[in-house]
Amino acid sequence: MNSSDSIKLKRQLGLLVVFSIAAGAMISSGLFVLPGLAYAQAGPAMIISYVLASLLMIPVMLTKAELATAMPKSGGSYFFIERSLGTLVGTIAGLANWLSISLKAAFALVGIGTLGTLLFPDLGLWGVKGIALAACFIFAVLNIVSIKEAGKLQILLVAGLLVDRKSTRLNSSH
Repeated sequence: MNSSDSIKLKRQLGLLVVFSIAAGAMISSGLFVLPGLAYAQAGPAMIISYVLASLLMIPVMLTKAELATAMPKSGGSYFFIERSLGTLVGTIAGLANWLSISLKAAFALVGIGTLGTLLFPDLGLWGVKGIALAACFIFAVLNIVSIKEAGKLQILLVAGLLVDRKSTRLNSSH
């Protein structure tokens, strides 16, 4: 029996939840936190970096879409790599993916902690870390309790981000 045949992963997340998880990660750290840090280091050349990175992502997105169509199974990148290159490479890719997501989450938590300084300007570094740790704990508990509930919260958060950006744009045009 093949190792991929012995474990069946159950699909529990719908399209809207998966979209919200991906969009939320991209919007939160990729659009709210990272551009300020990148601009501080690179100045206007940051725009060129974003353009180049987006061009490099096009083949990746097309490849993932093709693989997901050819092998419609739960497991994402790990499943594709494990099936094509074997379990050792699949395990390494899975661990690398986990590390990537962990670092992205840590980056978003720093953004959440920094957001606290808007509400409490005298918060200080330990206050920012405290807010980030509290948010980490809340999100971890929510994910342990129910991934479906975590998905619903993610939908609300992304909708809030999109509505906030739209209302900010509308208010600035008046």
